[in-house]
Amino acid sequence: MDLLENEAELVEKLCKRIKIKKERVKTRVLDVGCGTGKLGIYISEKIECDVRGIDPVEKNIEKVRKNSPQGKVKFEVQSAEKMNFTNKTFDVVVSLKALHEMANPEETLRESKRVLKAYGKIFIIDWVGGLAQTKSHAHAPKYFTREGLEKVLSEIGFTDIGIELNKGGELMLVEAVK
Repeated sequence: MDLLENEAELVEKLCKRIKIKKERVKTRVLDVGCGTGKLGIYISEKIECDVRGIDPVEKNIEKVRKNSPQGKVKFEVQSAEKMNFTNKTFDVVVSLKALHEMANPEETLRESKRVLKAYGKIFIIDWVGGLAQTKSHAHAPKYFTREGLEKVLSEIGFTDIGIELNKGGELMLVEAVK
């Protein structure tokens, strides 16, 4: 699965961090807002862990099921704001350029925390709000600033929050612990 140039650097960092966790336990990963399934498929190929992808748009899930390697990743039509998974199901939750698409991003983050196991990690790659290079994007008003996303994650109860930018400075990789 090919990554876009502006996201490849951060996705590689994300994979390295998941791989470190995988060495200790069999890792279950949830790709929230999976869209085309690109991130979930990439992670499953790089790390060989159990990956699930959810997206509320049925057409996205139908398309990704047709185009993904059989059995590698399981994809489901599901809302990120109200997931059907039981508490403490996943070791890692990931999201690639999707948080700003959620109807209620704060509820998505709460649900992500709920489905994470103790000390599970969330990794979010998304556009950085308030920057000149992202202000012209159609969804720009919905982008979080670094400070804004860190504040929301902290209020929800995530800890050890780290944020780093890609070389271009327009995308951020956010990592936090349940």
